[in-house]
Amino acid sequence: MVVMMMSRLVLFVLAIGVSMAGLAQPKYLVGLGEYQCFIINTGTGKLYGVGNNIAALGVRPDDGTPGIPVPVRVPDSLSFIDVASGLHNSLAVDNHGGVWTWGFNSMGESGMGTTDAPESPLPTRIPTDSMGRPFDNVVKVVVWASNKSNGNIAVKSDGTVWIWGNTAEGMRGDGQYGQVNTRPVQVPMPQNKKIVKVVASAVIIALASDGTVWTWGGDNRKELLGTNMVDYTHPHQLPLPQKAKDIATGGFYSYALGVDGRLYGWGYYTSYMCMGPGGFQHSPPPPPVPQDLTSSLHLPLRIASVSCNSTCTHVILTDGTLWGWGDNTSGSVGNGKEPDYSRHIPPYSWDWGPGQMLVEKPVRLAPGVHDFIRVFGGAAGIFYCYAITSTGQLYSWGRNKGAVLGNGVVGATPDIMAVYPNSWDVTEVTPVDPFALTKIKLVTSPWCILHPKGSPCNQFEASQ
Repeated sequence: MVVMMMSRLVLFVLAIGVSMAGLAQPKYLVGLGEYQCFIINTGTGKLYGVGNNIAALGVRPDDGTPGIPVPVRVPDSLSFIDVASGLHNSLAVDNHGGVWTWGFNSMGESGMGTTDAPESPLPTRIPTDSMGRPFDNVVKVVVWASNKSNGNIAVKSDGTVWIWGNTAEGMRGDGQYGQVNTRPVQVPMPQNKKIVKVVASAVIIALASDGTVWTWGGDNRKELLGTNMVDYTHPHQLPLPQKAKDIATGGFYSYALGVDGRLYGWGYYTSYMCMGPGGFQHSPPPPPVPQDLTSSLHLPLRIASVSCNSTCTHVILTDGTLWGWGDNTSGSVGNGKEPDYSRHIPPYSWDWGPGQMLVEKPVRLAPGVHDFIRVFGGAAGIFYCYAITSTGQLYSWGRNKGAVLGNGVVGATPDIMAVYPNSWDVTEVTPVDPFALTKIKLVTSPWCILHPKGSPCNQFEASQ
């Protein structure tokens, strides 16, 4: 069943001209959430959670060690082909196309037909869709979070798109503003387009098997759609000069990657896409339709793939090199820099304000590495990234509040992490081997080293 579903998906992608390098199956697949991270070993199909909040990892409270990969509590007979996470809920796809969910359910994110709190933190399989039919044959999943809506999206092997959770802001895609949908409902795609990839933030973007790109949602902010149309409650085609082979979206900026490697961008945060003279305050107005960024990016080669987290963009070029740009306030570009949080007010705590440390042109990352094949990101409050090479070497960087980077570093106490969340940032693309970890390193904030007696810094000394 897995082979059949994956081969269908590969055929879809091949139909729009994606390079074979972009199709390489990595050793690991990584699903990033705000304070929890999940890794699939594609050789075994086993699913693991990484983070210091064990309750969010789909395991029992006494399972595992914070910061070290722990097997998610799913049936041993299953293997997994995709995983995604967001603010407080997560989901994964098994080898039969079934979807398992865990975490918060106040907006129906579990897909089980209620908004009741889950009886158990362990994953539960969604049995049926909104029409009572078996919910199966899923190959990809996405979690999104926006101002007024949040939930999950699934793509099936037949190219249909399904959504559940709070679908306000036009995310439902059927002409409604949206509401809480506690079971998966199908998004009506125009012309029965077959979708091969979906990404979501403040808008939803879908890549079809014929290379067309479709957007909807955005809460009546047409600049986020890139279609120059008023209607945001139905999918509409993005006007592109060529077919696309990849898509990505961050907080308020989005991309479509043309089959020839040209990158097209649109959205409010134009300076995050290297548009304009420089600086967030000098951002040019949002383009009504996607803009070709080739001349402003000035990259040495064409782009093979593109990925975003909530503040940054990363691309892999055709030679396997990794490049990044965007807002670097949590070190999530990966170029070894971020604000001096020892002088920041408050210390070691980014205030989520936009454009405070822009990397305004692409920078080469991990300059000694030439075989990157995938970057893993996400836009649901995610300020870190993972990447992987053709040999299976994982790299991570960015915000490590939550011990999500797979490096074994865990914040001293929950209170210290809450007050000084940027204390554990990793500002440079760094190789990690999460599955080789045998113990963690409990680390306090640099601020607490200088001020060990005040609350909450004194909690670290008391815990030793």
